[in-house]
Amino acid sequence: MAELRIELIAVGDELLMGMTLDTNSHYIAQSLAEAGLRLQRLIWVSDSEEAIVAALKESWERSDVIIVTGGLGPTHDDLTRPAIAAFFKDNLVVREDLRQDILKRFESRGLKPAPGWETMAEFPTGATAIPNERGAAPGIHYSRDGRELFAVPGVPSEMKGMTQQFIIQKLSAQRTGAYQFRVIKTIGVGESHLAQLIGDPTRLLPTTLAFLPSVDNGVTLRLSIYAEAGSEEEKSLNRSEAIVCRAVQRYIYATKETSLEAVIVEILRSKGLRLALAESCTGGMITSRIVNVPGSSDVLDRGLVTYSDRSKTELLGVDTGLIVEYGAVSEDVARAMAEGVRKRAGVDIGISVTGIAGPGGASDTKPVGLTYIGLSDQSGCVVNKYLFAGNRQENRRRSTLAALTLLHGYLVK
Repeated sequence: MAELRIELIAVGDELLMGMTLDTNSHYIAQSLAEAGLRLQRLIWVSDSEEAIVAALKESWERSDVIIVTGGLGPTHDDLTRPAIAAFFKDNLVVREDLRQDILKRFESRGLKPAPGWETMAEFPTGATAIPNERGAAPGIHYSRDGRELFAVPGVPSEMKGMTQQFIIQKLSAQRTGAYQFRVIKTIGVGESHLAQLIGDPTRLLPTTLAFLPSVDNGVTLRLSIYAEAGSEEEKSLNRSEAIVCRAVQRYIYATKETSLEAVIVEILRSKGLRLALAESCTGGMITSRIVNVPGSSDVLDRGLVTYSDRSKTELLGVDTGLIVEYGAVSEDVARAMAEGVRKRAGVDIGISVTGIAGPGGASDTKPVGLTYIGLSDQSGCVVNKYLFAGNRQENRRRSTLAALTLLHGYLVK
């Protein structure tokens, strides 16, 4: 049982220059993983026939499947089609059936074909066309020497259609096993501490373990293996998951693909609790993450951005004397903010955050990254102090995660 070796070649100067985010490659990799397949290598190449051919030669030697995105349009810099023909030593000829399909596509939209459109009907003689139901340029498919090559347009909607309706279906039919994985999502702990708790990773073999840290979501542990359903390899994946879960149990918030905020909303709903937020340095980030969850209106009453000192006093009832004596970024003000938003909203839980995101606003006693987060309920209020070490955006994101982590810990204790 061998795993398909799949490589992706993404064509475009805009990718190499950082002008366009390569969301196509992310989508293809994710789609393959969902189908039990795995992308093993990603190559970016320029809009150059020579560069594309060179990449094809490299990939062809070491892979079973090559997927190419981009460069199938009608302009002078769309060179994937002639590059593929050159690589396979095929001729490019205008296929009348493709020409008519492309023309009908324009006509159905009431569009006049732009100059040069017929180049999209030029097709390698040894290839099969991949239907494009969302655009004009057909994709290209080769099956030769036990290998597969697929080329699809770079237009995201067209790429997605061909990926799902042609590539994934064909590759799924070929595989004998599947790339299987488990995810264990953790918060409130770093990857080095998690590694220490788990211990020697060789005891998890043949399962592989990866640590995926994120400023926004804590550390995700991914266990993976290529296996057939019901095989000993699949059983080893289940055993490894159990071992890791026992080792890091206190930090786990989910063992499936979900978000921390979704877990929090579900717990709040199940307990019949409602929440209100008072944010300063995070500027609504915490509220935004909660609101992203469908059904959050069941648990969220309000989220206030109280950035100025005046807003803290007017909207939350924070005593101006506290701000003058201790400063807006202080334990006392964070406590008053959390209690104020909870009482004024008439809810069960109030969360506050106040900090110095930077780069300015710091002092000798209050450095950039200093943040206080408060949680208030009817029994009292707890305030945690943090000192983050990042730029402005990183500090705001870390503060958001810390607030959600504090709330989650309160809900599951």
